[in-house]
Order: sequence, then C-alpha cells, then structure tokens
Amino acid sequence: MNSRKTGKRKSWRYRYRTFKRNRLYPLWQYIRWPFIGVILLFGLSLGYIGFYIYSRNIGEEVTVLDLIYRSIQLIGIHSGDVEGKLPWQLEVARFLVPLVAGYMLFQALIAIFQDQWQQLKVRFLRNHVVICGLGERGLKFAEEFLEDGYQVVVVEEDESNAYINLIREQGASVNIGDASDEYTLRRAGVHKARYLVAVTSDDGTNAEIALCARNLSLLSRRCPLTVYIHIVDLELCHLLSGWCFAATETDLFRLEFFNVLARGAQILLKEYSPFEEQNRLKKKAPRILIVGLGMMGRSLVVQAARTWWAGYADKGKQLRVAVIDKAAERKLELLQLRYPKLEEACCFEVWQMNDNEPEFEKGNFLFDEKGSCDLDYIYLCFDDDVHVLVKALILHRKTKKDKVPIVVRMRRAEGLANLIKDNHETLDFDQIHPFSLLNKTCTLESLLGGSQESLARSIHEDYIEQQQREGATVKTNPSMANWDDLPEELKESNRSQAAHIEDKLKKISCGIQPLTDWDQATFEFSVEEVDLLAKMEHMRWYNERKRQGWKYKPGPKNVNKKTSPYMLPWEDLPEEVKEYNRNTVRKLPFYMARAGYQIYRRKQNDKL
Repeated sequence: MNSRKTGKRKSWRYRYRTFKRNRLYPLWQYIRWPFIGVILLFGLSLGYIGFYIYSRNIGEEVTVLDLIYRSIQLIGIHSGDVEGKLPWQLEVARFLVPLVAGYMLFQALIAIFQDQWQQLKVRFLRNHVVICGLGERGLKFAEEFLEDGYQVVVVEEDESNAYINLIREQGASVNIGDASDEYTLRRAGVHKARYLVAVTSDDGTNAEIALCARNLSLLSRRCPLTVYIHIVDLELCHLLSGWCFAATETDLFRLEFFNVLARGAQILLKEYSPFEEQNRLKKKAPRILIVGLGMMGRSLVVQAARTWWAGYADKGKQLRVAVIDKAAERKLELLQLRYPKLEEACCFEVWQMNDNEPEFEKGNFLFDEKGSCDLDYIYLCFDDDVHVLVKALILHRKTKKDKVPIVVRMRRAEGLANLIKDNHETLDFDQIHPFSLLNKTCTLESLLGGSQESLARSIHEDYIEQQQREGATVKTNPSMANWDDLPEELKESNRSQAAHIEDKLKKISCGIQPLTDWDQATFEFSVEEVDLLAKMEHMRWYNERKRQGWKYKPGPKNVNKKTSPYMLPWEDLPEEVKEYNRNTVRKLPFYMARAGYQIYRRKQNDKL
C-alpha cells in the first residue's frame, strides 16, 4: 500500500499525457480530418502533375481522365511503379498518398478493434490498478492513480458511459463487462494487479467483486493484492470495517472497506477544526452548528465528539453541539445508542425543523439567551450544491458581523465551489468555505491510508519513538526512517504485523470491532496473555525475516547483509528483547483506538 508523499512531483508520463490531452489532442481533433483531407488532395494533385509531365517526356498521349485514374491508383500503390526518370512531383506523390491512405486505414482499424487492442495491452501489465465502476468516484480515483504513475485498467459495464473516452485519453485501459464476474476480472488482470478499487453504486456488487478478487488473488502472485470496497450505506460500512482484519486470510489478499462520507467528515474536521488553541483558551467549550443529519452530518457529529473526548475534554467540559434536522431527535438517539460516550462528550441543542421553514430563516439557533452569537463553526451537510449554497448565504448574512466560518459541503471543486473561492473578496464571501467532497476524499492519501495502513503507520511511529529513547538514529538504524521514506519491504513488514493482530487475538478469545466505546484504549491483557501474544509476534517476525533471507549473526543488525542477532527462537532471546515484544502487545489497544477500532472479549459461545 504505497502512500504518496505530500507535494510529490507528478510523473513524467502523467505530465506528458496532461499536455497531450489539454493542448495537443483538442487541437489535433479540431484540425485532423481537414488537415488529412488537404494533404491527400495535395498528394493527388502532385500525382496528376507528375503523371502529366512523365507522359509528355515519354511521348505518351493521355487524357485528363487517364491522369485522374492513375493518381487515384497511388492510394493502393498500383500506378507509382513506372520506369525511367520521374519528375519530383511524382516522386513525392507516390510516397505521400499511400502514407496518408495508410494512416486513414490504421485509424479505421483502431476504431473497429479498439477493445482487442486494449485487451492486448492488459496482458502485459503487472502491479497495476483495477478500478471497477466509472462513476464520479471511479473517474477521480483513476485520474489520481494515473497522476501518480500507475498503469490503470477500468472495468465498466455501461459501454455508453460518457467518461470512457475521457479516461482512455488520459492513458487508462477500459474493459467493458460485469466486474462481479470472475472472467471479467481475470481479463482485467486482477491476479497480477496491486490494487483493486470497487466503487460501483451498489454495495452488493462491490462485495461480489471482493469475493471474486479473493479467489483470483492466489494465482501467480508475488505481491499482495489490496482490495478497497466502497460501501454506500454508512452504517453497513461501519459494521463491516472491523471485519477487514478477519478477512485478511493470507499475506496475498488484503481487504479494506471505506465510505467517502465518513472519510470526508474526518478530513473536514482536520481542515476546519473548532479545537484550535485559541478556542481551547476560552472559558467555554467550543460551540458548533451542524445543519443536516444525513450520513455526512452524522459522521461529523461522531468524529467531532470522538476528537473532543480523546484530546480536549478536560475539566469536565462538554463540546457544545447544535444540530438541525427534520428528524434530529430520532437520529441523535440512534447515535447515542451506538456510541455510549456521546452524551458524556457533548451537550446537544436539538432543533427539529426543516431548513425551508420560517424558523430556519429567523435563525434563533445562532444566538444564545443574551442575543450574542458564540458559534465557532457552522457546518452545512446537504448533498445538493445549489440548496446548500442558498442556506449558506442565509446564515452568512446573519453571522457576518460575528465572522463565524461557514463550511459548505459540495460535491466537486468545480462550478459553484470555484465561484465562491475565486470571489471571496469581491462578493464578500470570506467566511464561506466550500469543502469539495470528491476532490478531498477520492485521493490516494485518503484511499491508501485505510485502517490497516493507519495501524501499520502507528506501529512504525511507536518503533521510532522506542529507538530514539535508546539513542538510535536513522544512520545507525535505517529502519527508523519516516514512513514515506521507508523501503517497501519494511512497510510490508509493518502491514503484515497489523494484519496478524486478528490471529493473535483469536488465541485469547478476543476480537476487533469498530470503536464505539472511546475508553477502550485502556483495555488490558493479563500477564499470561501478554506473554503468549509477544511470543506469537516474535515467531511471525522470525518467519517473515527467514523467508526474506535473513540469518542469525551476533552483533549489530546489518540491513544490507540481512543479519540480525535476534533471529532466534523465543526461548533463546535476551530478556530485554522479550520485554520489547511484550510492550508492543500492551500498546495494541492504543494502536487500535488510533485507527478507529477496539478490542473486545468474546463470549464463550462466540464463533472464532
């Protein structure tokens, strides 16, 4: 699971394709056939003149129709093979005309056999990316991977999809077919791919794609296949997300579930955070307003409460959250049932109303009992760009003098979002901040930084801190490099450790589930459990290193020669190394909570 470095220079292949697509291709499309027609007519005219001069030189009487006929025959190279000295006009024409005709024939063959050509290209791909579903999300992900230098194959069932030609122009191959069919995925080279991203509009289809990909993942594989499944239903995605660890049955197949709305809430709260230092210095806790408790709004409530609980809920203060929705009470009650700490973390003001009612226009929810507006942020979470902008302008007019930031959820960065951003000063929209959902969430950083990747990063960051405490540096221990600079082999080791957590927990009748109890970072193992899990982790590490060719050798670890003093059975390890593994096990609940998961103890009749 590669993760791009922030600000990484775009690949030369992508820059060339962008220049060709934005500059050369539109110009060529506009002038291509008129240009080809002029060149063909020019060549035929040269042929006519050349044959006329040639006939006069050899004393042959020819008619106008004879000259036209011979010139046309140049297309098939039938009349250009003549003896004697040829005039330069005929020399040029007998090469130029067939070349132009050949180009026209080649274009016709490409149009007829385009699918076969695409399939031939796919046969030779390795470690590429397969995108299933070419909607807005699929198009954005395909563009992101192409920008990063990956080879991309798109599988789309609708051959009339308007995005097909667009993504082909950018360099992707497109296979027409049902992505949930194993034969179609094989044609797309899934068994040789590095990533598969299923973003069709149907959750069931995306799940079937994952099952087919798992069956194909064992065929001729040298690197793991990571499958990212988009689940449209937010609640279903939340319930399935803990299963991705159990679904990782082998080192060759990894599964991640994601939802752009849930990811969007996390990113939005990072970019427009009410928890900044100046807000923490206030006597009161921050007060935020969330308008619309759809999937995005509910995700934002949970993410804000969890962030406040984890790092800011000091001195018993509660985050003040005002919510507006026509079914606000019911939706908030469901959230409180799913997240027991929600009521402790937040003090809710519930305004059950529709946003097109007079009460919304009055805006009483913006002000306290003294008539002052103490809101730190307003978040508008509707899914209609025009509708959400109208409501943003209404609230902006009422809160303008208080300079309350209004974050507006919009689908894309184009259109209305650009209008607001580009005219902040001239239209006095400086307090309105458009948040483009697709542009923020359909990125490689967001996609590849999934649950297991986040967990792997946390493990590596803790390893760096541990080594720094012992006085090690990157020079003395290259494994301490930052995640983005870490060799792929070491990244895979951390990912393997993250994926193996589920297997360890099964041995002590524990499991993994999405984080709902925000105190679960304090989960504790017994002394016996810690020792067992530490031994299992060492054996996993030992077997992994052995497969990679590492050997035992006393003295310092040598990465280049692949030698380590710790390539020993558990019983023969020094006590300090055993304790290091035990400390890693004790930190598992912290790692899991940081990635959004918690460890729980199974009941005796639970199936493992």
